[in-house]
Amino acid sequence: MRVTHRMIAQSVNRNLRRNLYELEKKSNQLSTGRYFNRPSQDPVGTYKVMRISGTSLLRNEQFRRNIGEGITWLTVTEDALANGIDVVQRLRELAIYSSNGTMSPEDRETISPEVEELLQHLVALGNTEVSGLYIFGGHQTQSPPYELKYDETTGDITGVIYHGDGGRRMVEISPEQMLAINITGKDVFGGSDDLDDPSLFKTVNDMYRALLDNKSEELGGKILEELDGHLDRLLQYRAEIGAKVARLDATEERLLDEHLHLRELRSKIEDIDLAEVYIEFTMQENAYHAALSTGARIIFPSLIDFLR
Repeated sequence: MRVTHRMIAQSVNRNLRRNLYELEKKSNQLSTGRYFNRPSQDPVGTYKVMRISGTSLLRNEQFRRNIGEGITWLTVTEDALANGIDVVQRLRELAIYSSNGTMSPEDRETISPEVEELLQHLVALGNTEVSGLYIFGGHQTQSPPYELKYDETTGDITGVIYHGDGGRRMVEISPEQMLAINITGKDVFGGSDDLDDPSLFKTVNDMYRALLDNKSEELGGKILEELDGHLDRLLQYRAEIGAKVARLDATEERLLDEHLHLRELRSKIEDIDLAEVYIEFTMQENAYHAALSTGARIIFPSLIDFLR
């Protein structure tokens, strides 16, 4: 087979382009810290990275944001319940104290201002908010769920109106797992103002009236019994809130571990081993220089050079 200078030049040029391409590839990897920067360089790796970054990691981050919101909401709710429990326990003490038959009507009347203040404080707890959203209003979170009613003539408190509903605020904390992060005002403070299921507000208002009317038997009987029922309800919901917070904490910890594993997996697919790629770059650089030197030696001599 006859070998011409043209064939040698083409072969040298082809080898130089291939070596230069590999050198540029290693240089880009060192510059970016990644094995590939375009899908065409590694279609399978690109697909895996897109699945991890665009689906798994983003979904994981959204779940963690939902959990953070849920923990905040439940923590504020638990604080309100703890405060409500303290108020009801104080009301029980006052009910027991004022039911003593040795107390005069004047003594009972002196207790009524504190009971009225505690009633207003309970209404304020019912209107607790988080970032402008009222936590006990169900789906009606934009306005205060509880409103005090006053007698137009005397100015005395006559009752409390509930403007909320029974809606549940649901958040997704993991795939196919939803959790209600709120409890409604009627759940916490009682169902209604009727005789069979009086709200906590009605019970306290009745206690206020009983103190003014000197009804010691009612204070130590019906009212005290209703206060015990409200206290049990508050304690039950506080325990339920605590269990939900514990569940969210455990789920958040699991999602954080999963997030770290996903980032590690993505790194294994797209991130380079810096020391290994640097060695490969150095070897490729030497190969390119060797190709340049060899090509210069082969192409330069000609027949004219030997006839001189």
